[in-house]
Amino acid sequence: MPRRRPKTLQGIDASPGIHVGLVHLVDRRRMQIPKVHIPDEGVEAEIERFRHAVEESIQQMELVREKVVHGGGKEPVAIIDAHIMIMRDRMLVEGAERIVRSEAVNAEWALQKIVAEIRQVFDAIEDDYFRERRSDVEFVGERIQRTLMGQDSEVIPPKHERAVVVARDLSPADTAGLSRKGVAALVTEVGGKTGHTAIVARALEIPAVVGVEGILARVGSRDRIIVDGYRGQVVLDPSEQMVRDALARSQGLRSRAAKIASERALPARTTDGHSVRLSANIEMADEVESALRYGAESIGLFRTEFLFMGTRAPTEGAQRKVYSRVLKSMSPRPATIRTMDLGGDKGHQMFGMEHEANPALGLRSIRLSLRHQRVFLAQLRALLRASVDGQLRILFPMISCRSEILQAMELLEEARRQLRQKGQAFADDIQVGMMIEVPSAAFMSAMFAKEVDYFSIGTNDLIQYTLAVDRHNEQVAYLYNPLHISVLRLLKLIVDDAHAAGIWVSMCGEMAGDPLFLPILLGLGLDEISMNPLALPFVRHMVRHSKVSDARRLTRSVMKLGDSQQTSRAVREFMAEQFPDFFTPAGHTDLLGGL
Repeated sequence: MPRRRPKTLQGIDASPGIHVGLVHLVDRRRMQIPKVHIPDEGVEAEIERFRHAVEESIQQMELVREKVVHGGGKEPVAIIDAHIMIMRDRMLVEGAERIVRSEAVNAEWALQKIVAEIRQVFDAIEDDYFRERRSDVEFVGERIQRTLMGQDSEVIPPKHERAVVVARDLSPADTAGLSRKGVAALVTEVGGKTGHTAIVARALEIPAVVGVEGILARVGSRDRIIVDGYRGQVVLDPSEQMVRDALARSQGLRSRAAKIASERALPARTTDGHSVRLSANIEMADEVESALRYGAESIGLFRTEFLFMGTRAPTEGAQRKVYSRVLKSMSPRPATIRTMDLGGDKGHQMFGMEHEANPALGLRSIRLSLRHQRVFLAQLRALLRASVDGQLRILFPMISCRSEILQAMELLEEARRQLRQKGQAFADDIQVGMMIEVPSAAFMSAMFAKEVDYFSIGTNDLIQYTLAVDRHNEQVAYLYNPLHISVLRLLKLIVDDAHAAGIWVSMCGEMAGDPLFLPILLGLGLDEISMNPLALPFVRHMVRHSKVSDARRLTRSVMKLGDSQQTSRAVREFMAEQFPDFFTPAGHTDLLGGL
C-alpha cells in the first residue's frame, strides 16, 4: 500500500509543547436514539427508569472524582463536581421528565430533546467561557444516555505509551480514565482555549490542539502524528525529516521555556527598579496549584460563575468551602474573588430571566446581583466567613454608576451585621474593589476612588464598549484594538485618578495576559497585572529585562499617534527589538504559542 502524504491541519493552540506519537482514537459515534411511544400506564415506570439512570451516572462520576483525588491527579476536580451538579439540576432532570409525561416518549428521546434545548441557550452566549460550558451539558447528557442504553461510559486507555488521544471532545472524567504516563498529547475536533481539553492539558502540562475540524475522519488508531501546541497544528503521516525537525524544535523551545520558568521566584522588577505584582486569573480552586507553580504573587481574579451553573444557587456553605480552599491554598498571598458576573448574554436560568434584545447592555453582573439580593447576600456571607482562612480581596463587577457601588457596599455591611448576630467570625482587613469595564466608570474614576480600596480593569468589556465593537463578530473584529488611542487615554485616566487618591490598580482582562502589551501597561503605571498562569514566567522575564523609563517613553509616543494601526506597529517593532526571542515585527514567535 503506498505511503500517504503528510497533511497539516490547523486548529487552536490550547496548551504549549510538541509531541510525536501514535494516535489513540476516542471515536464515540453519535448514538442512535430511538423514539418510542410509551403507553399511559408505563409513563411513571419510564420516569423511574430515567431517575435510576441519573443516580447511577452520579455514582459513576463520584467514583471518577474519588479516583482523581486519591490518585493525586491534576485534572480539575471542580469540573467533575460541576457535572455531578448538572446531573442533579432541575432544568435537566425535571425537563426530561416533563417531556416523558407530556409526549409519552421514552427517556432517551426526552433526554436528547432537553439537552438540545439547553444547548441552544448556551449557543446564544457571546462570552467564550460560558459558551464553551455547553459541552458540560453534552457530556452529562451522553453519560446518562449510555447508562440508559447499557453502554460503557469509560474511555478505553491506549495500549501504547505516550499516545496522542484524538477525540471529538474530552471531559475530565474521560481523561481520568487515561493513564497519565500513557497520554502525552490531546487533540480534539471542537473546543477553545477556555474549554475542558485546554484546561486539563494545561493542568497535566502536555501539548494540546483543539478545534481541528474533520480530524476524526482523517486518522485511525496507531497513525503517526505530530502535535504542535505552540502553533496550533497537527501533522498527519509526517515524513522522517518532519519528525526530526519537530523534535529538534521541541527540544529548543522546551529548553528556553525551562530557563525562563526558573526565574519564577525572582521579583518582577525592572532593571531601573520599578516593581509590578504578577497575578493569576483562575476559574476553579484546583488551578491555584498551577498559579503558584508558575510564580503567581496573588490571585488577581477568581471567577465565581462556575459555582452558579445550575438552576439553583449554590448554598452559602458550599460556596464558603470553595472560597476557603482558594484562600488557604494561596495564604499568605492575597486572592481577589469576584462576585457573580451572571446574566445578560450568559442567559442564566436560575433567575428566570427573559430574553433581552441587547443582553450586553442588559440585566447582568452587579445589576443582577442587586436585583436578587437574597442570592447576593448569601455569596457575600460566604466570602466573609471564608476570609478567616486567608487574605481576601472582594471585587464587584461592572459598576457603572455611584449608586451601584454604594448599594453593594451597603449589602456587604448588611452581610457583616448578619454574621455578627450569629456569632460567626470574619476578617476585619478585607480590601474591597470594583471592576472598571464600562466607559462611564472610567470617566468617574476619581469619584469612585474615594469609595473603594482598589480598581481592577476589565479590558475585554471596556474595549468593546468604548469602540462599539463585538470582537466575536467576524465582520467588525478587525476594529477591536487594545492599542486604540481612546482606550489608552481611558486607561491612563483610570490609573492617574486611582494613584491621586492613594489606591492601587490591577488589570485582569485579556490585554493583561498578552505579553505584547507589557511595555504599555508598565508605562501607564499598573500596580498589578493578572493573567493566565502559563503566561506568568514569560511576563516576569520581560519585566526583569525591561526599563520602565523606556516603557514610559514608548507609551507617551504611541499616545500621540492618531491611527490605531500605527500604534500597534510601533509596539510590535519595539518588542521585536527588545525581545527577539518572543516577537517579530509581525507578532509573537512560537515560544509564546499555547499561552
